[in-house]
This record gives sequence, structure tokens and C-alpha cells, in this order.
Amino acid sequence: MRAGKVETFYSLGNHATPRHVDFVCGTGLFDTLWFDLEHFDIPVDRLAVLNMVARAYPMTTLARMRAADYKSVMQVLESGVGGIICSMVDTPEEAREIVRWARFNNPSPVNGETTGQRGWNGGGVDGRYGNFPAAEYVAHQNRETAILCQIETEGALNRLEDIVSVKGVDGIFFGPGDYAHRIGRLGQISHDEVFSAMGQVAAACKRHGKFWGTLGIGREMYDKVYSLGANFISPGGDVRVMNLGIRELAKAFQPRTEGRP
Repeated sequence: MRAGKVETFYSLGNHATPRHVDFVCGTGLFDTLWFDLEHFDIPVDRLAVLNMVARAYPMTTLARMRAADYKSVMQVLESGVGGIICSMVDTPEEAREIVRWARFNNPSPVNGETTGQRGWNGGGVDGRYGNFPAAEYVAHQNRETAILCQIETEGALNRLEDIVSVKGVDGIFFGPGDYAHRIGRLGQISHDEVFSAMGQVAAACKRHGKFWGTLGIGREMYDKVYSLGANFISPGGDVRVMNLGIRELAKAFQPRTEGRP
């Protein structure tokens, strides 16, 4: 994204298994895997295994979570993910707290590095079990671990500028599903009102030099999101693939079985 390219995310929740990760990564079609811890029960130990499988490929992993406390943020980061998507961030105060939990203190920050108060443990998966030099580990985590705040309510949209401007927040994920629900447009993720809000997110992120992304379900929506300048887009993931795949499979036999007793 820093090079101006668009990242394509594949989301996993219902079917977040090592073999599914291996299959998706092996296609070479996606840049990033997004593990949905918000809506699905993916414990940290399983998340670590899923990350290990993904590491065999040139892939980045993110975990979407409700960043409600320090312990959950820290443990998810120590599983080895490349970043977190923090759902339902409604205020700049919440965003600042997440940054404080997710970034290490560093007495010698460089290149605009944002620091925080994350607890030290260089012996985990993300620290290569103590084999990553301490200073390099801290600097790398602070610079390269992405913190994305999810905007999905009218209240958050009203505080958009303040949230986007929080130092250490790398970008915004706009949640069209929940936003549409909140404004009385349940299921209408491509509604004009939803895209109007999305345009506000795009403009704010451009002003502050931050990344932003959202869903792009189907070619038409993907193209509209792309034209707004999104840096990362998810066309869906495991559930959508299962639904599309099973309907495609059924095409082989449905016409031949119609009308039989």
C-alpha cells in the first residue's frame, strides 16, 4: 500500500482452518488474509497456527477484533498477525487507547515511529521465540504492524476527522454492513447513502495521509470502491466462496433432475 498498490483481502471466519489458509494462499490471488475474530470464535492458539501456515507464502495477515482491553490486543499481536482491524471504534479516545496497547515504548523512535506501552515479550511467535534482536523487534513491530480502526456508525462518522488524525492509526476500514444497518438500510451495502459516507472516509484519509479500505462485493461494487481510491478491498471470503461454489456445482445436475418423481 505504501507503494501505491491496492491490497486485496480474503476473509476467513466460519472456515478458518490451516488447510483453507494453505489453499487460498496457494492460489496466489490475494495479498492479505483477514481473520474475523469479531464474529467467530478463533482462539489465539489457533490464530497462531493459521499465521504459521500463511508464512509459507508472501502473504500478510490481519485479525479483526473488538479491541476492548489491553490483554486481548497484546495476545492477538503476539500470535504473529501483521496487524489488527479494530471494530466499532467510535471516538478518538478509543483509537488512542488502542495505539497505546499495540505499540511498544521505544527510547529511540525513528522515521515517525509511534510508541506506546505494549508489554514486552520477545519470546513469542512474533519475536521469533527470542531470536529477533530486541531493538529491531520493537522498531519493526511499531513500524510494520498495522492498526486499522473500523468506522461503522453515524457517531464515528461525525468524529471521523478526530479518529483519522490519531497518531499511530495507520488507516480506516469502513464497515458498510453495519453502517447501512444503523441508518435503516439493512443489507443495502451499495446504497448511495453508504457510498456517500464512504466518500467522506476516503477524503479524510487522503487529507491525513492514511490508508483506507472496505468491502467490494461483486465486480460492480469492487469497481466503485476502487474508483474512490481504496487502498485495500475485500471481495469476500470463505462463506461467499462456499455459497458461490455450491451453486456452481449444482449446475451440473439441476436441469437433469427437474421433473423426476
